[in-house]
Amino acid sequence: MIIEIGDFVLVLIFILCGLGLFVSIRGIGNVIKESSAIRQKSAALVRGDQMPFDRNKENSPVGKRMSGLRLKFVLFIIALVLVVDLIISVPLYFFITQSQRRALTRDFLSRSSVLLEGLTVTAGVCLSRGNVEDMNSLISQRASIPEALYVTITGYNPETNVFEDQVWATNDPDIIQKLDGRVFTPGYSHITDAISPRLSGLVPELNDQARRSLADLPKNIVTLRQDAAELAERYERDNDPEIGLRLEEIGITLQILEARVSETLAGIAAGIRSEPDFSFMNNNMLQNPGYIFYKPVMYASGLEEEFFKGLVRVEVSMDSILTQIAGEKNKLVRVNLLVVLAAQIIGAVGAFLLSSIIIRPVKQLAKHVDILTDTKDMTKLGGVDIKLKSRDELAVLGDAINGMTQSLVKASMAASEAASDLSVGKEIQRKFIPLELDNDGNKLNSGYEETLYLSIFGYYEGAKEVSGDYFDYRDLDGRYYAIIKCDVAGKGVPAAFIMIQVATMFLNYCKLWKPTEKGMHIEDVVYEINEFIENLSFDDRFAAFTICLYDSYTGKARFCNAGDNIIHLFDASEKRIKTLFLPETPVAGVLPNPEVEARGGYKVQAITLDHGDILLLYTDGIEESKRRFRDERFNEIPCVMGPDDTLHENHTAGQWAEELGNERVQGIINAVMNRQIYTLHKWHNGEGDDKDLQFDFTSSKGTVEEVILAMVSVEKVFRCYLNPEATEDDMVQVDRIIDTFLKKHFLQYRKYCSLTLEDQVNSSYICYTNICEDEQYDDLTILGIKRK
Repeated sequence: MIIEIGDFVLVLIFILCGLGLFVSIRGIGNVIKESSAIRQKSAALVRGDQMPFDRNKENSPVGKRMSGLRLKFVLFIIALVLVVDLIISVPLYFFITQSQRRALTRDFLSRSSVLLEGLTVTAGVCLSRGNVEDMNSLISQRASIPEALYVTITGYNPETNVFEDQVWATNDPDIIQKLDGRVFTPGYSHITDAISPRLSGLVPELNDQARRSLADLPKNIVTLRQDAAELAERYERDNDPEIGLRLEEIGITLQILEARVSETLAGIAAGIRSEPDFSFMNNNMLQNPGYIFYKPVMYASGLEEEFFKGLVRVEVSMDSILTQIAGEKNKLVRVNLLVVLAAQIIGAVGAFLLSSIIIRPVKQLAKHVDILTDTKDMTKLGGVDIKLKSRDELAVLGDAINGMTQSLVKASMAASEAASDLSVGKEIQRKFIPLELDNDGNKLNSGYEETLYLSIFGYYEGAKEVSGDYFDYRDLDGRYYAIIKCDVAGKGVPAAFIMIQVATMFLNYCKLWKPTEKGMHIEDVVYEINEFIENLSFDDRFAAFTICLYDSYTGKARFCNAGDNIIHLFDASEKRIKTLFLPETPVAGVLPNPEVEARGGYKVQAITLDHGDILLLYTDGIEESKRRFRDERFNEIPCVMGPDDTLHENHTAGQWAEELGNERVQGIINAVMNRQIYTLHKWHNGEGDDKDLQFDFTSSKGTVEEVILAMVSVEKVFRCYLNPEATEDDMVQVDRIIDTFLKKHFLQYRKYCSLTLEDQVNSSYICYTNICEDEQYDDLTILGIKRK
């Protein structure tokens, strides 16, 4: 194992800091003992008791004791500064060095990828033509990457037209030792090196994948080419314009199909591979700085079912990068040492000055306490005062009062800490949700992502308490996305704890995911989450969630759910929202995995999104949003339209509130996507049963962002009401993005939202005044994915 000089110096600093910390702890103990003695004498003075006798007084005068306290104080501050330096410098050292290492290796990998991609594209053209001369010119591009040692292009056997790893071009100086013969014959010499064992599995795997993905495309292309050749002969003979038009159509179709074939094969061969596996943080890089990067060359040739035609190898050396890393580490160590030295000097000087300021009144107090100790006749103490300018030292004589005060302060602090913990808990919960950041680095309520193939938009508006609502989406490899929507039963810390654990396990799954057959089995992570929550044995605590693996190229979405078996899909072809039902499965955390298996297990169900379709995942917070029934005086009332529990419109008689409901939510979505006006009717409305509210979505563009913002905006208005007695103190907090959306689409905006104030706590919100709002009982957690 190689130990670098920077790491050795940091270990030495750590040892010194440990010694300093030990000395400072001993110093603190001595200070506590001396402080305890002063408090005992002070308490005795207050009670009128006899002063404690100090046997060491003659041998330790006040001046000497105070000098010892100053020394201990200075040593403690120096040790404390040293410990702080350690806490800051060591993680900073490792963070910066790892960042530099990551940046250098990332730059190196980027340059290598560009080289390899360019070589692969050109090599494919050359191999398809059997052009050895151009391939020999191509390998000279190695010079563009100083770390590259050689380039080797292998391909198919000219006799069989099947890839057998035959060397077509190379500038490897040791190529003869890797060939099956002593003479290099381009196109016929077979190579055996460190990559060869991997090819036995890689070649058939990629060929099989290409056959499945392309299906009948190559055959269709060959057929079209034959048709084009026959039509060309006829057109040359007859000069028929209709034949000419047909030839143009076939030509365009061929271009589209060939482009699709090329795109598909490029996607299958995407990315570069290495031997050994390359990693930014590979700890074996120092012992094995050499890597062979390689990338398949794939193209279609007629009706052949072998698409893997070649391989481009580039061997690189990391020696120059390791030299740079070592140099940067040494510079960082020198800077750290200078900073530590400067901090120690400043700390020592500051500690000496501060100790002088602190010890002066303590020294005066100790001197007077010694006088009181020597006085046996307490009557002689009349007129003897201890005059201190600083009130801090007088607190030593008022320990009883201070104790009472400190108890009150502690009670107040406990309440404040409880409120602070709730706020911190909600903020921690939001950190796991992919939301945008404001200028101060605080998370907003919405997040989005746009790619060539999809649009993603999510919105999260938390209720007052911490809860278990959560969604996330992760780009796994540029093509596949992992998506989750979760709702943990209950609220409070247990629900938030389970949510964080689910989020952590989901992130670990995304981190380790690979586009393999195993990676398609998303039910594995569902079983892991179920096992974890079930082992916690929380009463009445479980998680209902849906996990989706989405292929952005094909629109195929694989779902696996635990309890949450409902998803919503806007069908662009039918222009309406649909409710889809996944297999009914147990929620996570109630049953152990064997019992889940016995009941059918967690199953994967796939659907395919067509272009324009929108997949919507949301928890019950939007559908179960409630508003209270009110009379004309805005007093809360129950529904009396019939005997209790009889149906009245969207609620039952006897209820005191109505829910927004699935029917309204679907109506909002359909109105946005069909560019219609949506009318919101509230039952038992204090403003009047005929006071319907309208939202004009005729200018909508059909984006997933508009759909979700419309859902949240209508839900917000659904809970608001105009009470004539409302004042400026009656305020409704509104997300600015929702306010902007309402301003554009809410036709009664001026009536309801014209009076505003800036939110003094959170700049991402605005406050409507002179308006009231029913409480938001649950989180609004909505995620939408639209296939372009």
